Amino acid sequence: MDDFILRVEGLWKNFGGLTAVSDYHLHLPQGATFGLIGPNGAGKTTIFNLISGVIKPTKGKIFFKGRNITSFRPDQIAALGLTRTFQNLRLFPSLSVEMNLKIGAHVHAKCGFVSTLLSLPSLFREEKVITERAQNILEVFELEDYRNELCSNLPYGLQRKLDIARSLMTEPEVLFLDEPSAGMNDQEAEELAQVVREIKERFRLTLVIVEHRMPFVMGLAEVIQVLDYGSIIASGSPEEVRNNPKVVEAYLGTGDLIA
Repeated sequence: MDDFILRVEGLWKNFGGLTAVSDYHLHLPQGATFGLIGPNGAGKTTIFNLISGVIKPTKGKIFFKGRNITSFRPDQIAALGLTRTFQNLRLFPSLSVEMNLKIGAHVHAKCGFVSTLLSLPSLFREEKVITERAQNILEVFELEDYRNELCSNLPYGLQRKLDIARSLMTEPEVLFLDEPSAGMNDQEAEELAQVVREIKERFRLTLVIVEHRMPFVMGLAEVIQVLDYGSIIASGSPEEVRNNPKVVEAYLGTGDLIA
């Protein structure tokens, strides 16, 4: 039995002659909140893409709940309980908020074409479960009043919340959040941070957060890993990372880290 819910060993990713990720390791205990930071181009989103199956590593292995998922497709990984959001929103703008949520549940749907065509009782039972889960998540994210609103009509901050809410419809055990507060003002970001704390406890999640807004990630993560040019340059508590000379040098006076 693996001691870690997610274990990444010796991960490399080359794009032609460019090494985007080099010898990356991660040992993630269940229930942790883990931060991944670094300057632009450090390889953070590439690591998310590798672990979630969007792209395949040049070498290295990824284990989830003790199972080697290195070659798995994104839908297979999501069905096992590892889900991620993206920097750029991937909502369906012409569908309602509720329908966007329900689409997130498709990875666990068991009723196929025949059940739908014949309107079998199993179809209605499954739809009831999905609707109840969507209602629960609408309440958690305070989106009940927008249930029937087209996604495209929502303010940007609410679209960000909806994107995270939809990821919970896959019933994840590990949730990767890629720049969750991007485009938000400080008040919206603080409200989102509180929502993240709440969903972690309510849904018993293990979280991995990539974020440029340092107060956001440092206020949530227990352990933070810092990347630069695809390599780990520091790892530790928020305070240890904040005071690490290599980290300060990597950010080289941007002010983002100290804020």
